[in-house]
Amino acid sequence: MPPTDQLSQAAAAAFTEATGFAARSVKPPARGGYDAAIEFRVGGARFKRPVIVRENIDRFSALSAFSASVAQNGGAKPALVTAHLSPDMIRACRDLNVDALDLAGNASVIEGDGVVVIVSGRPRVAHGKARRSKTWTKSTLRVTAALLITPALLQRGYRDIAQHAGVSHGTVQNAVRALIDHRDVFERPDGAGLQIADKERLIDEWVTLYPRQLRESLLIGRYRAESNDWWRDVPGLPGQCQFGGEPAAAILTEYLKPATVTAYCADAAPREWIKAARLRPDPAGNVEFLRAPVALAPVDGLPPNVVAPLIVYADLVASGDPRNLETARMLRERYLAA
Repeated sequence: MPPTDQLSQAAAAAFTEATGFAARSVKPPARGGYDAAIEFRVGGARFKRPVIVRENIDRFSALSAFSASVAQNGGAKPALVTAHLSPDMIRACRDLNVDALDLAGNASVIEGDGVVVIVSGRPRVAHGKARRSKTWTKSTLRVTAALLITPALLQRGYRDIAQHAGVSHGTVQNAVRALIDHRDVFERPDGAGLQIADKERLIDEWVTLYPRQLRESLLIGRYRAESNDWWRDVPGLPGQCQFGGEPAAAILTEYLKPATVTAYCADAAPREWIKAARLRPDPAGNVEFLRAPVALAPVDGLPPNVVAPLIVYADLVASGDPRNLETARMLRERYLAA
């Protein structure tokens, strides 16, 4: 296990990346047997928590035991740093009034009556990868998405990869070299292109990084729709626009009733849909149009108006909504299994 102060630093960095609020690891109090301390800056509030590191707090009973042990100690309210906190564990932290952070950016932090920060649903990150997101770029994420969505590209040239990822030939070279250096892909010994080392691990990492390092930059605009079902009646726009997130999940699983409609576009938001559904611009609207992170194309066996399952899965996980997370698990088992 890495030193506890390194885990504290990694958790603070993940919290900052996930929320946009500053957090940094600082020197712990001289007494109390704490492993580290983290200083938070949330809006105008600035506060510090001593930290206790417990590598595997993955059951409610373990969390209850931790809560009971720190309550008996008295003094300052410590924060728990652990490897991973599921959505159920985040809810339990709030119920037990336990401040907690993990290495993926999931957190439950409450300060008085004015500060409540809850982050939930981010996939597990391996300890050694906790700070690795700093080495990824938007282009690396695009190239990785292209390779995961269209595995045949692994046996093709950089020009084909660049066309699918929407980046330059040189950018593909740099991205592939970074993936090789990080042992995510390797060059086949028979010279027949590349091969992904661990597809499940690479999916987890991409899904973790996509929302905070690429997705926001893809936003074209948000709109407000009077009806949540407008998207069912609009004409198809092959090669121009495909549904992601909740509507795509509803199409693929028939399990979800969308509250937010996500659509990925090759370029601009489709005027046909805006006019047909009477969508109104609204920064907080329930419709979002984004530029596609890779070239839009039909996926074999799926409806032509649905974006690749990898992107649908990432959208659902990023939402943190428990109903979306259940649907995300269904999608992963059905479409993303190695």
